[in-house]
Amino acid sequence: MTYYRYCAPYESDYTQQRYGVFIAVWHLIRDKKVSPKDEQAYWEARDWFEENLPIPPFHAEGNPRRAITWFKDSVMNSEVVAKLSIYRDIAQRYGTEIELISTEDPGLIIYEDEYQIASAPLETALA
Repeated sequence: MTYYRYCAPYESDYTQQRYGVFIAVWHLIRDKKVSPKDEQAYWEARDWFEENLPIPPFHAEGNPRRAITWFKDSVMNSEVVAKLSIYRDIAQRYGTEIELISTEDPGLIIYEDEYQIASAPLETALA
């Protein structure tokens, strides 16, 4: 199976992987780098995602395994992925290009739901 991830061009010091679109856009919001209109669009989309896309439980724990999430190929034409265009557009307007990458080997899978998997480095996944 092929897995997909929307990424910013810069890496997280914590995971040693490129930031995903959700965090990349959150950084723009947090740092007050977007217009009020784009901030409103962000919050509306975030509400939608929180209602429609499961949040992996390790995020509530601060992501101690340093996992990253990937979309399953079966959802790449779904409403969930279509809604990401809001975030991709916001990121692009403020100079953050979002790239779609893919892999058939995401690493050790530590979480899975209908839409996504999460993988972690071996040394943290088994901790």
